[in-house]
This record gives sequence, structure tokens and C-alpha cells, in this order.
Amino acid sequence: MLLGVVALGAAAYFLLAPPPPSAIPDKPQSDPPVFVQPVQETIWQETVEALGTVRANEQAMLSPKITERVISVNFDSGQHVTKGDLLIELNDAEQQALLEEMQASLDERSRQLDRVKSVEGSGALSKSVIDEEVSKFTVAKAQVELAKARLADRTIYAPFDGVLGLKNVSPGELVEAGDPLVSIIDLTPVKVDFTIPERHFAQVKTGMPIRARAEAYPDRVFLGEVRSISPQIDPISRAAQVRAITPNEDFALRPGMLLIVELNLGEKHAMTIPESALSPIGDQQFVYRINNEGTAERIKVKIGRRQKGVVEILEGLEIDQPIVTHGHRVREGQKVQVVTEEEVFTDSTKS
Repeated sequence: MLLGVVALGAAAYFLLAPPPPSAIPDKPQSDPPVFVQPVQETIWQETVEALGTVRANEQAMLSPKITERVISVNFDSGQHVTKGDLLIELNDAEQQALLEEMQASLDERSRQLDRVKSVEGSGALSKSVIDEEVSKFTVAKAQVELAKARLADRTIYAPFDGVLGLKNVSPGELVEAGDPLVSIIDLTPVKVDFTIPERHFAQVKTGMPIRARAEAYPDRVFLGEVRSISPQIDPISRAAQVRAITPNEDFALRPGMLLIVELNLGEKHAMTIPESALSPIGDQQFVYRINNEGTAERIKVKIGRRQKGVVEILEGLEIDQPIVTHGHRVREGQKVQVVTEEEVFTDSTKS
């Protein structure tokens, strides 16, 4: 009786079970849907990015010409000064006395020369005597100028408008010729030095605009323009040095800062495709082009710059050729069904 129950169960399983996969008839499969877009010609603003360094418009280290004791220091570290401001005074007592002596001698020689010239026409004095007095007056005048120059060496003035660095001198200190006392830098405007590749050398001209960003100010753009270009190419880096000028009224940019510089080279006609159309394999880039039979062809391309989801094509395609941008993952030689966003939206609404 048990054997009969087992036999009935086995028969029911084979009768009710679904047929094997080989027994199910194949359903016709449609071609995979894809979005297609033609290769386009686009007008781009051609730009070059480079790393730049901020440099002061003018910069100098102020040092004495002579060894002398400091009498007064008339500034503070970081102070803004104007050209001609008196910054440091050295002991000048000896030079003041020497100047007064030389000036007195010059005054005496001037009076003597006037007396000689007053009788010059009378013939009482020979021409040699008159020439000797003129010579003595000239020497006395030169000695006064020399005394004034030595006196001027005892004072240090601001050579231009700028900001002073850290103070390295105090009143009463004995300083020697060449000692660094304080630096002064002009920060309005500032220079921005950067390099460009050799291939762009002929495109760069003075007056071209630049845009620069600093890590210290991530949300700010600094504008400027190219002021000068190095006349030679570096034989090692194959790059040329470029200098731009950037206004800096608020002193935000400081010498030594690193900037990311964007140089606008003007308009360029570029062949472009959506960046989503690229299929990278290793270090190579490919796209799928749709031929007249509706078949996908894998094409190797050479790309250039990228810009806001669009990539420049340098080699491999031609204008208006249709390429796959989105959709089913296609294969070489596969038939595809080209659809539009409108068709997809309509189908999804109906469903």
C-alpha cells in the first residue's frame, strides 16, 4: 500500500511540473534602447590653468650705508608708510658740525670771489688770481655737497609707498653697513608669476585677462591681466614664464601665496560630445557610433579638454556622427534601438 502511494505521488509530480527550459519556445527579443546624440561643433573659451606665485610689486630691504648708533626708530612692524617718510635716524652730530664748517668756508669763498670780480674790469688783478679764487669757491661748494651726502647717510626714508615688515632695530643699537633693519613691500598691485606650456606660447599676448583663486580665499576670484612674457622657453620644462598684474586694494594677496591661475586665450571651435558617451578601457577612450544599419561600432577617440559635462574630441569622429550617450550597455556590432527622452517619458506615463 505504501508503494502505491509513492508511485501516485511521482506520477503527479511529472504531470504537473513545468516543462524544462528547452521545451519553452523562444520569445523574440527587441534591440536594446539607447539615447543617441550627434557630434557637435562648439565655440569654447579656450583657457589654460597653471600654478602661480604672488610677488610684491616692489620690495626692498632697508639697510644703513655706514656703521653708526641708532638715535630713533619712527615706525612699527606692519605699518603702512608713504614714500619719503622718515623711518630711522642714526647719530649725525659729527656730520652736522662738519657741514656747518664746510658751509662757513663756502660763504667765505663766495664773498672773496665777489670782491675779486668787483675789480675784475679795472685791471688791478691778473686773470690767474681771479681763476684761482673761482677754483677755491668751486672746491668749497663741492665739500659742502659731500658733507650733505654724508649727513644724508644717517637717515633712512621709505623709498616708496608700502607696508613695513618686522622691525629688526632698536634705538641705541650700533648697526653696521648692510645690516637688514626692516623690509618694505608694495602690495598694490601685486605680480602673479606662472608658466605656460610651449604649445601656447604664440597665443599668449600682453593684456589678456586672468582669473586666479587662492586656497586662503576659496570663494573669491582675483582678476588681472598679463603684463609681460619671458622671451625664452625653458629647455628643461619646455615652458615660458608669464607675469600678470592683479589689483590688491584690500591687501588680501601676500607675496609667496600659491594661486591657481586661469588664462583666457580666446575663442576656439571644438568638436565635442557628452562626457557620458566615453567608455574608457585602460588609458584609452572609446565611444559607440551608430552606423546606417543601426549597428553600434566601437571607435577609439583622442580627447582634449573637458568642460561642464562635455569633452573635446581631437581625433576619431566627425561632425554630426551619431554616438551613444546613455541607455543599454551595448557591444561591438550589436543592433540597437534609438529612442528619445520624449518616447521614454510617454511610455512610462502609459504604464
